[in-house]
Amino acid sequence: MTGTGTGTTGTAHATTGAPGTNGHHPAGTRGLSARGLVKTYPLARNVFGRPTSRVRAVDGVDLEVTAGMTVGVVGESGSGKSTLGRLASLLDRPDSGTVVLDGRDTARLRGRELSEVRRSLQVVFQDPFGSLDPTKTIAHAVAEPLLVHGRVRRWGTTAAAEELLARVGLDAGLARRYPEQLSGGQRQRVCIARALALDPWLLVADEPTSALDLSTRSEILNLLLTLQQETGLSVLLVSHDFATVQHLAHRVAVMYLGRIVEEGPTLDVVREPLHPYTKALLSAVPVPDPQVQRGRRRILLHGDAPNPADPPSGCRFRTRCAYAMPSCAEVDPQLETVGTGHRVACLLHSEPGTPAGAPSPRTEG
Repeated sequence: MTGTGTGTTGTAHATTGAPGTNGHHPAGTRGLSARGLVKTYPLARNVFGRPTSRVRAVDGVDLEVTAGMTVGVVGESGSGKSTLGRLASLLDRPDSGTVVLDGRDTARLRGRELSEVRRSLQVVFQDPFGSLDPTKTIAHAVAEPLLVHGRVRRWGTTAAAEELLARVGLDAGLARRYPEQLSGGQRQRVCIARALALDPWLLVADEPTSALDLSTRSEILNLLLTLQQETGLSVLLVSHDFATVQHLAHRVAVMYLGRIVEEGPTLDVVREPLHPYTKALLSAVPVPDPQVQRGRRRILLHGDAPNPADPPSGCRFRTRCAYAMPSCAEVDPQLETVGTGHRVACLLHSEPGTPAGAPSPRTEG
């Protein structure tokens, strides 16, 4: 992979590659701000079909994305990261909390106003094989948003599609082909081209490389990085892979059981992770230097993740944490600032008089 798009502060890089108009997005003119997001899903229903219990997929999460910034959300399966992405992209509505896009509370928008706001953000889904209609040509798939919104006439769709395909590094001749004739990487590039059709300022990418082979993953990540740097495009990147997030994101938020447990500038979090869960995730990321890799130790977490429908009292991570103290079962830690833009929800970093001899986590060679 090429160099990362990270920086020591999120705002320092928010203006990178944003020269002005003509498809470019000046930093400071756009923004997404989510506050107190809660999203629950029915876990069981009674004979009348009414929910008798619910699981909190997202539980009181704040999220901020400004123009020209890439924000990564990382966590294990079941952490709530994909649900957070759906809330941010307005595909789902939260049970409570607000999503403010370009200064407008999306909960208050209806009809044309909501459609206008939705055009400013687009989604790239995980599965490029299921995201394209196999009966339609690539030109139709890419230009369809332009047709729906009256940006082009039907006779101009092929030319418009070819221009968009060129932006993502694909040959114009692919416009006349069908999805089954393309590789997985080419299909994902087509999905990105389609997402760019309406000139959004924000791209929500939910596990955009997880269905691809290793070499193709690198190509797609570099494409997203190039688009971000050249146009000022903002990206909300959802991934289970810390290496993917580290490659692209200016800032990173680590989720566990529906909550953010650590967030901050990506380089700060990677160089000095504070939450035990973040440390465990990073210990699984391979390092290119074989000598450094041999000297590293993998941090093993105790047991499986708790049932999200019945999370532990206090700190939700305590049942798997080697540093857990008695107070962790009683106090629900909140995000607290511990550095410049770096926040963590852990009693080890908020309680005065934390024992100096905290146990070391289990490791494997």
